[in-house]
Amino acid sequence: MIIKIKSHKRDAFKRILEYMMNDRDRLLDQNGNTFRITYNLKGKSITEWVKQYQQNELLRTYRRKDSVRLTHEILSWHRKDAKNITLQKMEDIAHEYIARRSPKGIYVIVPHFDKEHCHLHICVSGVEYHTGKSLRLSKAELLKLKKGIQEYQKEKFPELSNSVVKHGRKSYSILSEKEYQFKLRTGRETNKEQVISMLNTCFNKSSSKNSFVEFLAEYNLKPYLRNGKMNGIIFNGQKFRFKSLGLIKEKFEMMERSNKRAKKLTSVREENLQINNMGSTLEK
Repeated sequence: MIIKIKSHKRDAFKRILEYMMNDRDRLLDQNGNTFRITYNLKGKSITEWVKQYQQNELLRTYRRKDSVRLTHEILSWHRKDAKNITLQKMEDIAHEYIARRSPKGIYVIVPHFDKEHCHLHICVSGVEYHTGKSLRLSKAELLKLKKGIQEYQKEKFPELSNSVVKHGRKSYSILSEKEYQFKLRTGRETNKEQVISMLNTCFNKSSSKNSFVEFLAEYNLKPYLRNGKMNGIIFNGQKFRFKSLGLIKEKFEMMERSNKRAKKLTSVREENLQINNMGSTLEK
């Protein structure tokens, strides 16, 4: 399954919960049924839940301006598994997800059905229930969570074979919510994913900045500059900053550093050659 986690550093509890709960058509499966999981929460209304999320956030031990107040997490299955997925299976996986994510958090979980696409929406508190400790996941912990919950699915529900993905090789965190929802609806790669794939190919083929630019032209990718430096790519009339493309920027910087080292090495070799030539001339 694909797992997408979006962090919110502002008080977005009401907005996220309303998005999750207020579209009744999406909440119901083809038989008109649904489920709702509230964990470490009391009451049945969004207003009651928001108040408890906010009160729990006030207990945060270490406060920073950029603290994550909540995460909006999505678990989704491939449309080819729509015939095999059931509410009971989704609810079972949701409870297992809480156990693996952290049973010390506050959760609201509901299913959504968009045509044949089945997925779970999860609102998770930024801090543990009544302890004030952060619920932050490191990259290693997140990868462990993704792999662990998928292994659970594979063992208990092997019929969901179309929803097995290779976690760790491809990240969906670079996609915006709008882009991610487009991918879920259509099953197609977004423009951003296409750009990343083509850029990776260009990087792998390139030995210098000039050759990199030449390969970009072959894929109809046009670089754009900012303050005299290459800042991103234009594809299908849309600009993509290296910063928004995750590791792409790091690869670009590594290539530039490699080029600088190569130039420095060439310069040293030329200087040594000049010194050797001077020495030979003096001997004569």
